[in-house]
Amino acid sequence: MRLAAVALAAAAALLACAPSAAAANGWWTFNRNSNLNSTLSWKWTYPPSPAQYSHSWRAGSGSSTDECRRGEGWLPGGWYAQWGHWNHYGGSAVKGRVWWLQDKYCYDGITKRVELFIHSEETAENGQTCTSAWDDPTCWEREADYYSLGCIKLARPSPVANFPNDLGSAHSYYHGYGGSSEHGDLPNDAYELYVFS
Repeated sequence: MRLAAVALAAAAALLACAPSAAAANGWWTFNRNSNLNSTLSWKWTYPPSPAQYSHSWRAGSGSSTDECRRGEGWLPGGWYAQWGHWNHYGGSAVKGRVWWLQDKYCYDGITKRVELFIHSEETAENGQTCTSAWDDPTCWEREADYYSLGCIKLARPSPVANFPNDLGSAHSYYHGYGGSSEHGDLPNDAYELYVFS
């Protein structure tokens, strides 16, 4: 009986020392490798500890590696504020679970890139509408779906293709390890995403 009490006390002490998700501080990073095969990571710390933790997913961005090409180039390098996060976004080109990123000037200092998101291909209700043999904007059915109009895109499963649920996983890590618990417009933290050049 005494041994059980000691074991219970030790377990309680470990739980008391474990950092909570609410104490985490998180941010995104994006490594631009290619339009179809780059890496989006969610990183977090438990301040004041400097130790960093991360989880990464394959992601796409743009259809050109020229960041100054509107609607085609991958995300320009540098820090971004995150302007919002929605689970059921109903935009004209982007729908479902999204993170909205600030507008950004590209390397030429003149061309401003706008309407930048982290997203997938799904309906506003987080479903899949797969009706054609080629490419539905609300159905993740092929490798080419990693191409985007300049946003960061994550895969998700659909009735016609067996891709990983990277969008769902990113959503879980974001909310579980230092991302905002809020949805909708968010306060502008200038250091929410770093895109490596």
